[in-house]
Amino acid sequence: MNLKDVDVQLGTAIRQLRHRQGRTLVEVAEATGLSHPFLSQVERGRARPSMRSLFLIAEALGTTQQSLLASVSPMPEAAEPPLLGEGTRLLLHQEGVDVTEFSEIGTEYEEFFKHARPEFLYVVTGHLELETREPGDATSTFTALAPRDSATYPGNTQHRFRRLTPEPCTVLMIHGDHHP
Repeated sequence: MNLKDVDVQLGTAIRQLRHRQGRTLVEVAEATGLSHPFLSQVERGRARPSMRSLFLIAEALGTTQQSLLASVSPMPEAAEPPLLGEGTRLLLHQEGVDVTEFSEIGTEYEEFFKHARPEFLYVVTGHLELETREPGDATSTFTALAPRDSATYPGNTQHRFRRLTPEPCTVLMIHGDHHP
């Protein structure tokens, strides 16, 4: 499956979910802070959302990035999961757990992410710095991770990461079930 097919299928899934909720593009744009024209382009498969934009869209629609990514046509068991842009592939999506691979990690921090579900981060290759902030805390914790190192943090923890060295870095992010 090529990236254009992925873009079209992802856009279709976003549009269908928005329609099921009876929401307009303008409402979702306001909820995400993204522009109405950009969201329209995403829904038509003419623009690929960054993982940050996909996170904002998913949050506004009451779902997760992984659920939206999983809506891209299912792959046969022996096939390679589709690359979803920015070096991101959803490796597993089933009840209770999602596994996402990130392989194009920049050297600069991006904005914080915060998910309701607990996360487990595993560094496959490269060196990574993880910044986390507990709910209600203004100070950050920084953790340097090398290959085969891991970190975990509870749901609703602000987090972001960046590559520390010039060599490529591959990370697996495992999202677990919600814990009340």
